[in-house]
Amino acid sequence: MKTMTNYRTLEMEELEIVSGGTVTELDELISAIEGNGFFGDICGKLGGHLPCANGLVAALIKEVLEDSLGIRANISLGFGGTGLGSDPNTYLDIRTGKSLTHAEVISRIRSCGI
Repeated sequence: MKTMTNYRTLEMEELEIVSGGTVTELDELISAIEGNGFFGDICGKLGGHLPCANGLVAALIKEVLEDSLGIRANISLGFGGTGLGSDPNTYLDIRTGKSLTHAEVISRIRSCGI
């Protein structure tokens, strides 16, 4: 059995892209927010599976994350909201200036109940 001598450590952001992509991350944000008041209900109805609605949902989520949790989000949905050609989603804690992973953002949403 050969052992690998040249390998590269994947960054967390790269692992998140491989595990589902940016539209999947949008679905996860919707699921975390869904059922939490009026905004969550709207996002749940629009869903992340409608490329034409993804842009609207992403804009709403970005606004709520910033206003409610102090998180600046850059949600990239690619061509026509399909995820094709999208860049990795990024999240920043405005107060600390620290980058956050997608998993950390989901955890904050669930713990705050926005």
